[in-house]
Amino acid sequence: MYLTNKERVLKVVLKLFSKPSQAPSYFCHLITRKSPLELRLPWWSYDAINYLKNLKFEYCFEWGSGGSTLFLATLCKQVTAVENDSKWYKKLESEIRENQLKNISLLHRDLNLSNSANFKKSVYFNSLNKKYDLIVIDGEDHFGPESSWSARTACFEKAQDFINPDGLIVVDDSWRYPEIKKLSNASSSFSFESLGPARRGVTSTDIYLY
Repeated sequence: MYLTNKERVLKVVLKLFSKPSQAPSYFCHLITRKSPLELRLPWWSYDAINYLKNLKFEYCFEWGSGGSTLFLATLCKQVTAVENDSKWYKKLESEIRENQLKNISLLHRDLNLSNSANFKKSVYFNSLNKKYDLIVIDGEDHFGPESSWSARTACFEKAQDFINPDGLIVVDDSWRYPEIKKLSNASSSFSFESLGPARRGVTSTDIYLY
């Protein structure tokens, strides 16, 4: 979040007081310094992870990849994850192979973040081409207080055309994208703001139900 260091620390303290049950995991993850990939967890808010962890889905599509991909593989019959970073792709591919995770299809696809039009022409963006029960928007983005467009917002608009009835769309770091709530045609939504694995500060992850 766009906060000063003092504001960020205060927000963490307030969250720890309001949800003390998250303190052990939070401090353990900070002390061990394990990455979300090593933890096999998404870099989302704990609240969003806890909401999803007991649900089951048939087919999932994910823009971006990492610990979230390994986590989603425990919830879904089949996960398709799209990654643009070649080094990260190889690292995760090795992790998937070593753990013999047969229900993950990891795709390496290029993207173009020079402008909105070029991004929407990219293979990365258009890898979503059929309907899924769960779509996760957690990949590379063009964002910032001065940005006039966002890749994740574009992904959300596309995702709404490819989500099955009763499906879910997950948007991580949702505090960056207030315009998404205005674009949503979901039947309901939840905004989960809390601490998260391997995060020093507070983040928010939104879930949209269709």
